[in-house]
Amino acid sequence: MKLSLFELLITRPLGFVIRTIYNLVQNYGLSILLFTVIIKLILMPLQVKSQKAMKKQQKIQPIVAELQKKYANDQQKLQAEMMKVYKENGVSMTGGCLPLLIQFPILIGLYRVIQRPITYIRGVNFADETVLLKVKTVIAQMTEKFPDVIGKLASLSPEQIQKTYQIQLSTWADKLGLAKEYGWHINFNFLGLDLSGVPSSAFSAIARGDFSDIGTVLLILIPVFAVLTTWLSMRQSQKLTQNPDVKQNDDDPSQSMSKSMNMMMPIMTGFFTFSLPSGIGIYWIISSVMQIIQQYALDKYFNEKEDDFVVTIPDQNRKNGKKRRRR
Repeated sequence: MKLSLFELLITRPLGFVIRTIYNLVQNYGLSILLFTVIIKLILMPLQVKSQKAMKKQQKIQPIVAELQKKYANDQQKLQAEMMKVYKENGVSMTGGCLPLLIQFPILIGLYRVIQRPITYIRGVNFADETVLLKVKTVIAQMTEKFPDVIGKLASLSPEQIQKTYQIQLSTWADKLGLAKEYGWHINFNFLGLDLSGVPSSAFSAIARGDFSDIGTVLLILIPVFAVLTTWLSMRQSQKLTQNPDVKQNDDDPSQSMSKSMNMMMPIMTGFFTFSLPSGIGIYWIISSVMQIIQQYALDKYFNEKEDDFVVTIPDQNRKNGKKRRRR
């Protein structure tokens, strides 16, 4: 089977890392937590660079405010002068979002790993015909013994099941007592949560008034905490780019972009973590918590290095040579 470039460069390496961690800790949720910590540490230099850009952006806000007053009636000139200031000081309006954007390829690769844990975490090769025979055995026995559990998935082919429903396949094999024999067993229990489920199933159980499986019901906490931590992280990022001595102006495109991101990211996070496998939500929560901690620590560090952040005023450069302003 020919592998895509994304599979080779992103999914397979991520799967290898998580499989290595799982072999050490023997817990699905803990593996994702440690994986997230490793990824955030690897991306730390990028975070430092991004936060430096945000600090510089905060420093040029007084200059931007002056321009907004000066060219209040000429928006085209205002935008041109603001872009000069940003360019002169090496500030990108999207620089603070870069670590967040880089996480998306990781998130997509992680989703594929989480969707197929038997392949990537247990290292089972489904191209082997004997493995597909085991899948057929599990489907047949589940259909016979637990028809209510397997439901409509009983009509799917072994190929479809192994491609899209490996989490269920692992839990079915456990239910039949075959998981350890096949090497498919995965410990999905994490802090009382059953991570083999999807948070949307928790909502369905709550709507029915069914609290018999508390490990599934508690999954509803995942999208709640994912939205909360994302909002806190985005809010913190916005504050890092705002100068407390300058009244914010909606004409500043960086501020408009920041406000839009603050609205959209929690909404997107809630949707995805509600409907996708629970491991994605665990990754997102831990990632956001680490983001908050890193941003706080770096902000404190950069505040102690205040003299390292100076800004250049383009208009004065042309008239008086290179003049710099500390803000």
